[in-house]
Amino acid sequence: MMKQQDHLQIFDLILTVRSPLFIGDGRMYTKAEYLYCTRNGRASLLDEQKFFTFLTDRGLIDRYIQFMLCNQSNLRDFLTEDCGVSDTDLNALTRYTIEAGDAVTNPPKNLYTFQRDAHDRAYIPGSSLKGALRTVWLLQAVRADQSTGHSLASDDNAAFPEEKYINQLHLRLQEDGSIASDAVNSLFRGVQVSDSKPIPNERMALCGKFDVLPDGSFPKNSKKGLPLFRECAIPGAKVRFKLTLDQSVLKGRITKESLMDAIQQFDTYYEQTYSRHFTAPSGAVNLPQQPHLILGGGSGFFAKSLAYPYLGEEKGLRWTAAQMTQMFHKHGHECDIEKGVSPHTMKYARFRDQFYPYGYCEVSIL
Repeated sequence: MMKQQDHLQIFDLILTVRSPLFIGDGRMYTKAEYLYCTRNGRASLLDEQKFFTFLTDRGLIDRYIQFMLCNQSNLRDFLTEDCGVSDTDLNALTRYTIEAGDAVTNPPKNLYTFQRDAHDRAYIPGSSLKGALRTVWLLQAVRADQSTGHSLASDDNAAFPEEKYINQLHLRLQEDGSIASDAVNSLFRGVQVSDSKPIPNERMALCGKFDVLPDGSFPKNSKKGLPLFRECAIPGAKVRFKLTLDQSVLKGRITKESLMDAIQQFDTYYEQTYSRHFTAPSGAVNLPQQPHLILGGGSGFFAKSLAYPYLGEEKGLRWTAAQMTQMFHKHGHECDIEKGVSPHTMKYARFRDQFYPYGYCEVSIL
């Protein structure tokens, strides 16, 4: 519910996760560094300090090193069956446990973990959500711009000229009287997003990652997915934030209503310009027909770039294909123009034997 404090408008913002959502913390664990149990379908992350102290105290360091060198697949089985470690001891070494998801039906893979706080509680940083809101608002602003002649060099890796749309405050001027293009004049100074409340571990699980081609098929030799799992918030999870709009800065240019309208426009534009080129793979879920905010890892280049709305669909395709070819020269992006879409793969998560595009969330602002 909104609270009014003079110029401050404070809202509850709720994300309802509709497809696996991954906000990574930059850490990766190999298959020999986390536990998964096929019996109960759970995966556990270890407290590394406690774990290695335990191995030292039990005289198991050499056996663990041999386990690592032999590239064995299941750390839990090694500890319980080969070393005789009890479930009680393992539980004492565990930081947290979540649903194993695909990890119990596939050979184990490297695990990329979700953002967590000092108490090992999963959460979404406010900066991640604010970045997604900024992108959808920018798309709306770019599409409303009637000027023509937008262009970028194909090898230009710099950001798009967002300052034209965002740096609109008159707090710092250049010598010629024009608005300085820096964060001091950014409208988004007036938008504040808190970190989310913790996401319960019951709403977290490991999900596989898959590339899907426009015809709904998987690239050659990748039907079993990429060699990694991601720790994700699962469909149905509700994630809560505080959204503050400082109208002493915004002057009505960004409101609750305009943000919701920007999400609607982004969802429509994404469907009409990008996702329409892709046939869903066999086993894909049908997501609710609601405006979605798309964020997090796996959401793809299109969801985070202004190339298409800024340059137009044809120029945007050519510019994006050139960028993809430069960054991933072994992935065949030089053929993207012929295929009519770039990037030419969409990222899917597999969760409970169903496929979902990554990062779709419904948004409520109350």
